Amino acid sequence: MHIVALTHLFYPARGGSENSLLECSKGLIRKGHRVTVLTSNQTTLENFKQPRINADLPKDEIRDGIRIIRLPLSSNQRFILAKAGALALRSRLPGGDYLWFMMQIPYLPQIIKTAQGLNPDLLYAVPFPTASIYYAKVAGERIGCPWVIQPHLHEKDINTSLGKILAWLFPKASAILTNTQAEKAYLMKRGLTGEKIHPLRQGIDLSLFKAGNGLRFRSVHGLSDQPILLFLGRKVENKGLDTLLKTMPRIWEKEPRTVLILAGQSSPYFQNLFSRHPLSGDPRILSLDNFPEEDKIDLLSACDILILPSQVESFGVVFLEAWTQGRPVIGARAPAVEEMIAHGEDGLLIPYGDPRECAQAVTTLLEDPEKRKAMGEKGRLKVINQFEIGRIVDQMETLFFSLIKS
Repeated sequence: MHIVALTHLFYPARGGSENSLLECSKGLIRKGHRVTVLTSNQTTLENFKQPRINADLPKDEIRDGIRIIRLPLSSNQRFILAKAGALALRSRLPGGDYLWFMMQIPYLPQIIKTAQGLNPDLLYAVPFPTASIYYAKVAGERIGCPWVIQPHLHEKDINTSLGKILAWLFPKASAILTNTQAEKAYLMKRGLTGEKIHPLRQGIDLSLFKAGNGLRFRSVHGLSDQPILLFLGRKVENKGLDTLLKTMPRIWEKEPRTVLILAGQSSPYFQNLFSRHPLSGDPRILSLDNFPEEDKIDLLSACDILILPSQVESFGVVFLEAWTQGRPVIGARAPAVEEMIAHGEDGLLIPYGDPRECAQAVTTLLEDPEKRKAMGEKGRLKVINQFEIGRIVDQMETLFFSLIKS
């Protein structure tokens, strides 16, 4: 089976949908299939506003058995399209929403002909609301092959215009993969039939997450036995970073030695937030941008608690990663996260944007090492029993074969 995946960003870009596609692709290749990924030549969402040349990224390469074809974006073209798309959206003319969506990132209409030329058995597109899903529709219809989408939905982001696009585009797909049952329920409320929707979850390769060396990480960063609270993810709006900064003084009232590590890809939003914040110079807050991927396990092993007080999660792979190191987690209440975390068993759930409740959850765990250990162990067993990538890929392969044969 030859699977051609369409996406806006891929390796070396980091993020939930990027990592999910990478791990599923490697799993399918291990099972003897061919996977080609068609993507842009950009590495961050911010780059789409002002595309970079990124001459060091090969246009066509094989990595981990995956063929990656990167198509170029034009800086001038992106600027014009952004303006035209915004005008189409504001015009309220019939079809304005659809014109806007077709100009969405990544604007790579050449991806359609490229996909056709690869003669795939199946097209697989992620995430929504990028134009990758629309390109999969057009290419799939031209080729006459199934096209599958995995939207990685953030329900909060579905405005009126995106709701129209969803209602138009999703029913045409051969199948829709969701990360959670909650995501499936949301789509069914919007009128999609349940038979087409397949909750698949995400998974991780446990071989990549053996016991990390937390002591090494602490030594490198001059930390000894201080409690460490870790945020790990993209530093963008709605991830709860502002809440964490408001929370720390409350935590320090009870645990003044607590260190907060903010690790992940930075953004203009975070740079503006952090540079102006009165706590930015406090040595107990450590910001790590674009750290080497191989350091992730040591970082997770070094922390005492993983916290992601975000309202824009379609799943939360970082919770799985923390659990592999036996660490408890804290997440903000949202449908996907509530499905992931068993409150009081392997982690705690808190309201989004509430520094008081956030501080209470953190101090509750910091004051009870046995509870942290028990929660982390339950999380570790959950990952082993439910989220190993091989299980996910087996389900994906079965579904893909059924679509090809139908």
